[in-house]
Amino acid sequence: MDDNSKYRDLFFEETDEYLQTLNECLLLLEKDPENSNVLDEIFRAAHTLKGMAATMGYKTMTDLTHMMESVLELYRSGEILITSDIISLIFKCLDRLSEIVDDIREEKYDEINIDDLVEELSLVLEGNNEKAKTEKKELGKEIRISTKEISETDKMIIHNATEKNYNAFDIVVTLEDYSLLKGARSYIVINRLEQNGEIIYTDPSVEDLEDGNFEDSFNLIYITKEKSEDIKEVIEDISEVKSAEINKIILDESLAKESIVELEKTNKEEKEMDMKENTITTNNENIKDKKSIDNKNTDVKTNTSHHIGQTIRVDINRLDNFMNLVSELVIYRTRLEDIAGKINNSELNEPLEQVARITSDLQDLVLKIRMEPVNVVFNRFPRMIRDLSKQLDKDMELVIEGEETELDRTVVSELGEPLIHLIRNAADHGIETKEERLAKGKTEKGTIRLTAYQEGNRVVIIVSDDGKGMSPESIKESAIRKGIDVSGIDEKELIQLIFHQGFSTAKEVTDVSGRGVGMDVVRQKINSLGGSIEVESEVDKGTDFIIKLPLTLSIIQSLMVNIGDHTFAVPLGIIDKVVKVEKEEILKSHNSEIYMYRNKAVPVIRLNEKLSIEAAEGEKHIILVQLGDQHYGLLVDKLMGQQEIVIKKLTGILSKNKEYLGATILGNGEIILILDASNLCYERKVDKIG
Repeated sequence: MDDNSKYRDLFFEETDEYLQTLNECLLLLEKDPENSNVLDEIFRAAHTLKGMAATMGYKTMTDLTHMMESVLELYRSGEILITSDIISLIFKCLDRLSEIVDDIREEKYDEINIDDLVEELSLVLEGNNEKAKTEKKELGKEIRISTKEISETDKMIIHNATEKNYNAFDIVVTLEDYSLLKGARSYIVINRLEQNGEIIYTDPSVEDLEDGNFEDSFNLIYITKEKSEDIKEVIEDISEVKSAEINKIILDESLAKESIVELEKTNKEEKEMDMKENTITTNNENIKDKKSIDNKNTDVKTNTSHHIGQTIRVDINRLDNFMNLVSELVIYRTRLEDIAGKINNSELNEPLEQVARITSDLQDLVLKIRMEPVNVVFNRFPRMIRDLSKQLDKDMELVIEGEETELDRTVVSELGEPLIHLIRNAADHGIETKEERLAKGKTEKGTIRLTAYQEGNRVVIIVSDDGKGMSPESIKESAIRKGIDVSGIDEKELIQLIFHQGFSTAKEVTDVSGRGVGMDVVRQKINSLGGSIEVESEVDKGTDFIIKLPLTLSIIQSLMVNIGDHTFAVPLGIIDKVVKVEKEEILKSHNSEIYMYRNKAVPVIRLNEKLSIEAAEGEKHIILVQLGDQHYGLLVDKLMGQQEIVIKKLTGILSKNKEYLGATILGNGEIILILDASNLCYERKVDKIG
């Protein structure tokens, strides 16, 4: 696309990091306005962000970041106090910058309008105090340029442009005497003009224009194909612009040619050198910035700094390909072991053991490379809770625990959407208003807690709140209205009904989370990641959503089982225990079957009936699956042993079947399906209730 295209991926990656840093640091600054280290880090991140945008030629992004920096500079110099409104304004700027980056990423080049933010920022810049206004007026000078004063470079640009049928105009823009937002007005003029051309010169400089350091008028040289009358109309249509004087520039051709010959001589050599110097300067600034941040925060980062080694950036597609190749290697290792077992050749044993060991080491290595801390997702939510607190007029805080817990990057990247839904629901429907909380004897501030920890070969994530909780009676009434038979259902199972499609107890729609409809989508997303979700709630105490996820989606340990003549795999991560059962141990209760386990009734799910398969005669086994504090029993015919398998996604008609997580290839080449145990248990509840 352009000379910068090879740097785009690096730009996106670093921009995302700096925007996240700014979001996090602004939250810290709002809580502790005197923290100079945080303020310094904000300036470094903003300055680096502006430098990267300027290097890449993204002017709107550069301009907005520059004005944002100027507002923060007023605070650092003591001219203004940092208020919640100013923090909110900077957050709005960060959101708009994220939108700009997303558009660039998607190659949408219709620039996002930032005029509204420019006006708001200018109100802060222009209106901080009368002394600042006076100083700015004294700084402003009325300067005009003639064609004789045009630089040699600009002469060449104008000459080349006119040869390609472009027009060059000298424009003098005069603002109304009463204009208080001169910086904003000048920016809007420049922004509007650059939609149909290029400004190659301003007097005063762009920085002075944006800061309002001029009297009532400023000067531009503008290259465009537009007509002067159209340009005049565009400029004078802007609020508080008094007039626009537009004159076409005609160069003295002899002087112009002289300049062009001289410039072209050196331009070719200098162009590459300038690009290299710019890149080196930018990179050095980034390195210095990062080193400064590290030095300022050594007290925070001492414990982790010695763990950091040399790193390189790797395209994620290459990492995915690496994972796929290792997965194939695991499949063929299993096949080799199967073949070796049949031919019983002792000479094969040692090399096969070595292949198995190396494959296992390689597998462990690639899985570790793919692991990513959940804070990549968790760090988005403090800002979201701050915004929701203002929007809902509730006093709330978010407490994050275990953010260093790691998961496969594929799982982490898919976690954002369901967690956003759960947290927004907790804020909207869970946490009460200040008045309601005080009336219940609670603290004024509500708490939403986001916790993650590893449990064996899976990760548990809990979203909890200390709000109003869910009323089983309200859920029961809603279920009856929907025609659901709830006879014989205990309170714990009633609460799980919120995951039923279209189910809601909310009496009105809100902008934040609708009616709460969508919990079925959350469950489907978690199930698609090989996980499970359960809810526990107590009226006026709060609600816990418990999510359990596998560490990785690619290679898992599984239990191989037979149902009739068919073999299936059940992920080990979800299995609590396996027991052999006699026919008489399976009891009838309320038109369903149960198995007594630790003096508790466990609902039994006959998988042969669920999957429409004829069961085999003889012994049976129950696979006990625990979802929350509820056990379920999956009835199978035979156990075939434990095996490591590679999960392959299903396509076509099978991909719509909720009973299966995917498929795998056994050592003998047989393709078998992997059962989605958590979904089978949930569907059993719906069958029973409905």
